[in-house]
Amino acid sequence: MKFLITGAGGLLGSEFNKVVVEEKLALKRTDLDITNFEDVYKIVKNYKPDVIINCSALSNVDYCEEHFDEAINVNAKGVENLLISAIENKCFLVHFSTDYVFDGNKNSPYTIYDIPNPINNYGKSKLMGEEIVKNSKYENVLIIRTSWLFGIGKSSFVSKILNMINNEVIYMTEQISNPTYSKDLAIRVYKMIKQGYKGLFHLTGALSVSRYELAKYILDIVGYKGKIIKVENFPSIAKRPRYSSLDNYPLEPLRDYKVAIKEFLKEFYNFRTL
Repeated sequence: MKFLITGAGGLLGSEFNKVVVEEKLALKRTDLDITNFEDVYKIVKNYKPDVIINCSALSNVDYCEEHFDEAINVNAKGVENLLISAIENKCFLVHFSTDYVFDGNKNSPYTIYDIPNPINNYGKSKLMGEEIVKNSKYENVLIIRTSWLFGIGKSSFVSKILNMINNEVIYMTEQISNPTYSKDLAIRVYKMIKQGYKGLFHLTGALSVSRYELAKYILDIVGYKGKIIKVENFPSIAKRPRYSSLDNYPLEPLRDYKVAIKEFLKEFYNFRTL
């Protein structure tokens, strides 16, 4: 099998670049702009991958709120470009979506059967991407909704928390979802590709937790001496769903955040006393 990985410089794409052992072409955003159909089609046609793993996305929620056209261009039109190229060249397409396609008004984990209702432009653009793939009726696709990815990268919540350890006071919301280690997600999805999974699935870490409790867990590990204050909401450009935990059924969830974060901190931040 041959793999094409888009967004290979990002949080998830970089993990797939490590996990995939077969022949692969791993392209960063600077290597391939998925919003350019001619470039996408040319690469797919010439490289002839068996599998396209799309990790390209515009995921800054507040930025997407103010730049909706750009969000649609990347998160929807770019997906359509990859889909058309996959169909024309008979490739299997793997695409990633988000818990933010839901409004957060449910008090139990969202299932794959729940109806999406995004409350911000990021979620709307990601839902558009999902629907483009689903409405095509192309069968050789795997769509994975996940949540709160952490790993190596500036956009990781864990990394952002660690950058705050010199602050005397840290404010965190009670927003709830499932922290998911990008390494774990890449390993599992790679196995799913090999096992022939198709369709839409939710795949996240096993435990749901609030931003406040997650930050407290991380900061306790690293010996933070300041104060953590719980707030209902941050003043922000885009609304966030209050509760967006995902039900992984029929899949087994990934490792819970406590185990995964400890491993992550040992491996990348040298917290050897864990």
